[in-house]
Amino acid sequence: MTDKIDDILSSWNAGRNVLLYGPPATGKTRLISGLFDALNNPPESQRGILLDVSDAEMPFSRPAQEIKIPQPIKVVWTTFHQSYGYEDFVLGLRPEITSKGTCLQPWAGVFLDAALELTDPESEYKSVVIFIDEINRGNAARIFGEFMTFLDFDYRDDGSVPLPLPLRQLSYEDGKSEEIRRPGGKTTKIPEGFTFPKHIYIVSTMNSVDRAAVPIDSALARRFDRIEMRPNLDVLVNHWGLEKTAITTPTEDNWEDLTPFETGYLLLDRLNVAIASDLGPEFELGHGLLTPVLATKTTDSGTKEPVEEKAAWRSLAKTWDDVLFPQLEDRYSGRPEQLMDLLHVDTAPSVGDYAWNLRTAKGGTVQSRTLAPVRVSELDIDVIKRSFRWLTR
Repeated sequence: MTDKIDDILSSWNAGRNVLLYGPPATGKTRLISGLFDALNNPPESQRGILLDVSDAEMPFSRPAQEIKIPQPIKVVWTTFHQSYGYEDFVLGLRPEITSKGTCLQPWAGVFLDAALELTDPESEYKSVVIFIDEINRGNAARIFGEFMTFLDFDYRDDGSVPLPLPLRQLSYEDGKSEEIRRPGGKTTKIPEGFTFPKHIYIVSTMNSVDRAAVPIDSALARRFDRIEMRPNLDVLVNHWGLEKTAITTPTEDNWEDLTPFETGYLLLDRLNVAIASDLGPEFELGHGLLTPVLATKTTDSGTKEPVEEKAAWRSLAKTWDDVLFPQLEDRYSGRPEQLMDLLHVDTAPSVGDYAWNLRTAKGGTVQSRTLAPVRVSELDIDVIKRSFRWLTR
């Protein structure tokens, strides 16, 4: 995760905003949460080496991650959604009752308020970082409006071509705008020809598989550096304490000996290779979907001990029922044959019961090519083991 934070900081230093994209459960929100902490408490960097000749035992160490944007930093978090608009993010007009009647009062949205914060002489902040979660859940081009221009640092204060803010909704008198309401009860006026401050940085996230989302406008997308977040099996290796080199390819001779954690690792690997080949890598399953399966538990005394193997298999089966299989159903909606092929329905083990079967009618007269509904976690433990181990092949 630290190297990804380095990439984000490098993009900011180069005057670029950042878009994290990839399938769900690949750590996007966790990464920006880590970035949030790093802005206040920089972690150890993955680049550079410090030498301390006075420390004979550990003379070499890593420096703290360098945060080059001006501090102190104000952090703002927002989430785009289908009813989120320009009025929430840039500038809205709200009715207000006064002694002279009802009037429309300007209110600063998240983006404009960040600009006003940095030009407020009473503010302690030198930079503002805006975290936008699910940027493609709303109509991002409409939300940014003409302020899309100011995603480009060249058009901001100190840029190569600084441009004045195009706030035509405001009325001006004597070179000053009417009062603008801000969060927290503050009000401000901006001068004509006001330019957008330089030190406002954006990092956003986007799920690549979200079919309900609005595609990112190309003019908006090119104003972001894209950082791909992909499923990472090494996270599961660390999460379960596996020895990666000891995980073997399942064969006819060893598939029945796989542990629940080796099975989970190999299962996700096989499913993602199949999904990437069939639908594209953006539809793969994130490693975070399997992190609810735990290899250790905390005892009443506060110590950690390995979970029982049976409990681990049950946990894997429950995670499959509640999380993994619904994701597969969504990806293979309208393509039942491909899903059944993925589950080895027609090539089940020759001996013993198997979790996934075709649905049959009691009368036996109906030919079906439909999966029989099943809660794998409610099956006998031997069936759970056999089914998931077979699914790794």
